[in-house]
Amino acid sequence: MKPVIRNVEGNSNPLLGPDDGSATSVLLLVQHKPGESSPDHVHAWEHMAYITEGSGVLTVEGEQYPVKTGDAVLVPGGVRHQFTNTGDVLLSRVTVNPLESAQG
Repeated sequence: MKPVIRNVEGNSNPLLGPDDGSATSVLLLVQHKPGESSPDHVHAWEHMAYITEGSGVLTVEGEQYPVKTGDAVLVPGGVRHQFTNTGDVLLSRVTVNPLESAQG
């Protein structure tokens, strides 16, 4: 099998996933403008995120944790969570989720 290389320009999430031959995970780029946040949500699966730019807070079960460029984050499964951009630049994160997250 040849590697799959995809640039974010002209593509949507997931950037990489089952359509590319991935059997276990999907890779997403998630960006929040200053003041924006992800939905406050819960799902059964854990996921990992790497903050590539900006700063903000990760709220897990009501407790806030600061995040910034260079931080790697493991969000456990089954917990309510939300990423919020509290900075003045784009908050960007690369997220790796299990394959089940992309299945309807």
